[in-house]
Amino acid sequence: MDMTQTERAPAAGVAGSCANCAAELAGPFCHACGQAARDPLASVRSFAAHVTADLFSLDSRVVRSLRALLLRPGALTRSYLAGERVRHTGPLQLYLLAAALFFLVNAYRPFVAFDVRTRLVAVRMGVTHVTGHMTGGEVARLQARGISLDQFHARFDTIVQGNLPTFMAGSILLFALALLAFYRRVGYMAHVVFALHWCAFYLLLMIADRALPGAGRVRDVASIAILLVSWAYLLRALRVVHAQAWGVTVAKSVGLLLCFQLVLYAWVMSVIALGFESVRRG
Repeated sequence: MDMTQTERAPAAGVAGSCANCAAELAGPFCHACGQAARDPLASVRSFAAHVTADLFSLDSRVVRSLRALLLRPGALTRSYLAGERVRHTGPLQLYLLAAALFFLVNAYRPFVAFDVRTRLVAVRMGVTHVTGHMTGGEVARLQARGISLDQFHARFDTIVQGNLPTFMAGSILLFALALLAFYRRVGYMAHVVFALHWCAFYLLLMIADRALPGAGRVRDVASIAILLVSWAYLLRALRVVHAQAWGVTVAKSVGLLLCFQLVLYAWVMSVIALGFESVRRG
């Protein structure tokens, strides 16, 4: 059976209505869904212009959002909570972008590492520095089960890297709870938005931290500098979003940074413990 003209081509929408949602058009873009009124398939030129506009719009939003995230603490959160959500990348998407970059760097320079030669587990994220040593008794128990240190290393890395995203997501929700305790007049989801922006910034800061020397006096100075930068950023972001007096904001920023470091320490220790326990039982 022959197809009709309507069946052969996608619907372009009747005159004066949006092809995507059928809302009545009052300009070059639909007021209901935002889709352009002009059909991008009308010509090769129209299609090329449509694709190019989408690409540059996405790139400009990401670049603009990253610039605001890094240089204007709290501005993205304030704009999002005020309803200005088209100009910038959403908080979740921005966090996922920062997390993707973080894990890309982590693949080459792991934040949680096990040294087979020294049997040492080491974690360094800013001022959070955790070390642990596998005892001779633990090595003997692994060997009795036919698990070499190299095999343990491979399994440990797989388990740790596989669970890091979950623990990182949990840290966002926990930090949002800490924010709620300090700022009770604001709803929890608003604090989640703040926590997403803050954690995105912190992950990017940790990427910069990995480029610094791994040990020595320079490392110690750099860790202090990272702590001061993160505190100054958090202080400014809280001031911009909540607009409280500087004295109150300074006190709350110190308390919240301490809470965040405790959350960070807790998930680092949890993921290490999970890695060790899973290999021992596996």
